[in-house]
Amino acid sequence: MKIPNTNQIELFLHCKKCIQEKPKDISPSDYQSIEVGWTKLGLQAWCTRHDCNVMHIDFEGMQHPANLTREEEK
Repeated sequence: MKIPNTNQIELFLHCKKCIQEKPKDISPSDYQSIEVGWTKLGLQAWCTRHDCNVMHIDFEGMQHPANLTREEEK
């Protein structure tokens, strides 16, 4: 199966603290500040607003297919 480079997100990640304190007139994606990056174990999402872990995935040393291309601009 080819891995697409278009947005296929079905469930977004959010910092629990950001969701609890965000103002009612702001969407979660506009309020939160999450960085995602590689670690020695795998991949981590980090909330920079609260300086805390959102999710850390351990790939257990396995390599997985990935699409690192971007969609051509039209």
